[in-house]
Amino acid sequence: MAHKITDVMTPIPQCCTPDDSIIEVARVMEQHDVGVVPIIESQDTRRVVGVITDRDIVLRVVAQGRDPNEIVSVHDVMTNDLVSVRPEADILHAEECMKEHQIRRVLVVDENGCLVGIVTMADLARATGDTQLGDTEKAITHR
Repeated sequence: MAHKITDVMTPIPQCCTPDDSIIEVARVMEQHDVGVVPIIESQDTRRVVGVITDRDIVLRVVAQGRDPNEIVSVHDVMTNDLVSVRPEADILHAEECMKEHQIRRVLVVDENGCLVGIVTMADLARATGDTQLGDTEKAITHR
């Protein structure tokens, strides 16, 4: 049975804006038990402009000895290279995107680039009841 992204995604995930602090992003991650926070232009438009992961914070702030209290915004730390899918796409498309870009999560955006959800490898596995996602995991972790 083919599933659409909209059937398996987490709708309207927590977001931050480029002007938010690293501390605020880390708090969102902690409060919602997530490792990625989409960065949107504003809460009104919800147009995606970047993404920040817990790994980004570790590598671009902590490992470099930077004080997160002195970094003005997430703009310097976020990733601008976005991978996204449309909500009406088949979940196999999301899996292919994950393999190709070696990522575990894909943003779901509408035709205007506005965030409507996020889909993870775990979402895909639950939807398919399929352990074949091990191939996707291997493709991501073995570069």
